[in-house]
Formats: sequence, C-alpha cells, structure tokens
Amino acid sequence: MSGPASLNRALEGSVLVVAHPDDEILWFGSIAADVDKIVICFLNDPLKPELAGIREKTLRAHPWSDKITCLELDETSAFNHAGWPRPETTEFGLRIVKAPQIEEVYRLCYDKLQELLTPIVRNATNVFTHNPWGEYGHEEHVLVHSVATKLAVADQKSVWYSNYASTWSEDLMRLYLDKSERQIFTGKVDTAALEKIADIYRANGAWTWFDDYTWFADEFFVRGPLTQTGGPGFGWLFPINLLRLPDRELPAHGHRKPLLYRAIKRLTGR
Repeated sequence: MSGPASLNRALEGSVLVVAHPDDEILWFGSIAADVDKIVICFLNDPLKPELAGIREKTLRAHPWSDKITCLELDETSAFNHAGWPRPETTEFGLRIVKAPQIEEVYRLCYDKLQELLTPIVRNATNVFTHNPWGEYGHEEHVLVHSVATKLAVADQKSVWYSNYASTWSEDLMRLYLDKSERQIFTGKVDTAALEKIADIYRANGAWTWFDDYTWFADEFFVRGPLTQTGGPGFGWLFPINLLRLPDRELPAHGHRKPLLYRAIKRLTGR
C-alpha cells in the first residue's frame, strides 16, 4: 500500500461526477461539500415522469445548489439487468443481459455522457466518481464510472473512487483485488450535515435509500484506475464500507423510492 494521499491536493480543481440526485451524499458525503463542482448525470425516469420535477425542486433547495450541475439525462432502466451477483464488465459499464432494448439505451447513454462530460473533465484536475462495482451494485453507477474514468485517464487527470460495496456487489469488487500499491485518503463524515440534506430529499419525495440509514464515520477514496485481475483476486484493495443487502435480485425498477427502498427493507427485515 502506498502512503496516504494529501486530501487538500486531491481536492484541488475537483469535480464530483455522480449518477443520480442523492448519490453525492450517500457515497461521497465526506468530500462533497469541499469539491469545486458536483455533476449529477440523470434527472428523469421515463417510467416515472413526475420524478424529474421532484428532483429539480430538490436540487434548487440543495445547500450546494450553486455548484451542482445536472446533465438532465433520462435514466436507462438498466438497474438489476446485468446478471448480479456476477455481471460481465464491458467498455460501456456492465453487460445488460435481461433486455436487449435496454442494452441499446445503455450504450447510447454512454456516448451521450462522454460528449457532455468531456469539457467538464478537461477543466478539472481531480475527478471523483463511482467505483467499478457501482457501490451497492447499480448499472448506471458503473456506466458513469466507465465514462468518467476513460475521460480522466485520456486527459491525464487524477481519478478517485468511493469505498462502498455491498453483499450484492462483492463478487464484482473481488475481481479488482491484487497486490498493487495505491494512493488512498480518508474523509470524515459530518452526519448531522448530511442528515439535513437527506431531509430535503425526503421532504420532496426524492430520497432513494433507507429512511433510517446511518452513515459510516469514515470514507476512503482510492486513486484509479483499477484493473480486474481476471478472476477472484487475493490481496489488498483499500478499506471498504460494506453494506448488507439481500442476496436475491431486487425488482427491476430500482434506485428510487419506494421500490428499491421497500424491497431492501422487506428482505433485510430493517
């Protein structure tokens, strides 16, 4: 393991690129207040068109609204379509195996994200984004990760990943285990501040996670890119915040309340 990176240096010229509204506080809560710019990729859900207005209202009330940019893309409906717990990684993110039409939308979204994120990454020094297994295992998180990483590497920018995983995404995470030395740094989570922002999401009906979720006290960020080992690896990755999720598949229309929230809560007994 290499020595810890300087937090101040990693935050210089920093942009945080996340998939959905509320991802910025769920997986990057320790650094989101300090980055220069937050980019949220998705706004509308074609299967739930009222969500766009709800999210717009929430982002206007967000305490960091002055540095948030929303790309206003439509979600791809790819959640839970990649064959978890052992999905196949592709150039575009994950292979969508359950619906060919969604696979096409997913690939087209990759191209659109690349177009929109290119000037943003070009003007950054450090790029923070989702990890290669999509935190708890979300196809659109991995999609955003793939685009942001490709652009950061091409422009010789530093790219940093969050440290969240779940019992659902653990198999994919293990493919990145090896003995490489990597830069990491630790961020301290201000739970009270994040709860206030979560309350804004909840009040507007835009919160997608557990209502009683308790944040970890610390988050760790690793400098990318990360490379798969070709099989379940052994060795060191970086400290992981592991979330316990059901082992069986969740309903297809995920990452939104109430479907994801209710399904996980019911199956975990929380």
